[in-house]
Amino acid sequence: MRIIRIGVVILCLFILGISVVFILSRRPTKTSMVTIEQGVTAHGVADILKTERLISSKNYFLLLLRLKGAKASIKAGVYEINSKESTWRIINKLLSGRTKKIKLTVPEGFTAHQVAQLIEEKGLGRKDRFLGIVEQRGLEGYLFPETYLVNYGISEEEIIDMMVDQFNKVFTKEMEERVKKFNFTKSDTVILASLIEKEAGKDEERPLISAVFHNRLRKRWYLESCATVQYAMGEHKDKLTYKDLKVDSPYNTYTHFGLPPGPICNPGLSSIKAALYPAETDLMFFVSKGEGTHRFSKYYQKHLELQKKKLDKK
Repeated sequence: MRIIRIGVVILCLFILGISVVFILSRRPTKTSMVTIEQGVTAHGVADILKTERLISSKNYFLLLLRLKGAKASIKAGVYEINSKESTWRIINKLLSGRTKKIKLTVPEGFTAHQVAQLIEEKGLGRKDRFLGIVEQRGLEGYLFPETYLVNYGISEEEIIDMMVDQFNKVFTKEMEERVKKFNFTKSDTVILASLIEKEAGKDEERPLISAVFHNRLRKRWYLESCATVQYAMGEHKDKLTYKDLKVDSPYNTYTHFGLPPGPICNPGLSSIKAALYPAETDLMFFVSKGEGTHRFSKYYQKHLELQKKKLDKK
C-alpha cells in the first residue's frame, strides 16, 4: 500500500508539474516585490504568491514545500520574484532567505542630512524620519561611510544601527587607548576627525591638517576652520566673506575657542586615524591652493603671503 501511495504522489506531481510548465509558458513576464511577514503560515505565503500570480497552484506549492521536510522554514523578508520562475525555485529562494538587497554607498564626509537624502532617493526610508532618529540619539559623526548591502524594506532605525555598528567595529580598542594621549574623549576625536574630513582633499594631507589643529588647541588658539562656518551657515559657499566668518553659532571656530560642540559630518577611517596620529610638525596655518591641496606655514606673516598669492591668482 505504501508503494501505491508513493506512486500516486509521484503521478500527481508529474501531472501538476506539466500543468504548471504549460501555464508558465503562456504567462506574461512580470517581477513582483513580495513581502513575507514574520510568522506567516505556509498557506498564507501560498495565498500571497497566488494573488500576485507568481504560482499557478497553491496545492502544488504546498506539496513541494512538504517534500522539503518538516524543518523547512520560510524566512521573513522582501523577495524579488519573477513570474517565469518555477515554483521549486521560488520555494528555494524563500527557504534560503535570499531577500532583495540594495547597494547603499555613503561617501566619506557626508552630513546626516546628505545621508538622509540618499536614503530617501534609494527608496529605503523617509528623510525626515531618518533625521529625527539621528538628531534624537545624537549620532551625527557616527554614521560610518561605507558601502552596505541592505535588505529591501529595512527600516530607517535599522539602517542607522547598521552604520553605527560599523563605526564601533572600526574604532578599535587601540584607538580608544590612543585617545587618552591627547586628553580627548571619543567624542572629541570624532569631532576633530570631522573637521579634518571636510578640510582635507588628499589623504597625505590629513595628518598635516590634524597637526595644525592639534597645535592650535595646545596653544589655545582659535581653530579657524572654514568648514565649521559652512556647517554653521547650513549651506555651502565657494568663497566665504568676512561677514560669514562672524556668523553667530557655537560651531563657528573663528569666534568660539576649541572644538565645536559636535561633529560637522561623518568622517571616514583615514580622518579618524589622522585625528589620533597627527604629523610631528610645528605648522600652525594652512590655506587652500585648489583641487583639494593646501599650503602650510608656521608663521602668520608667511600665511598672509600665501593668502595674498592665492587672491592674486584669481
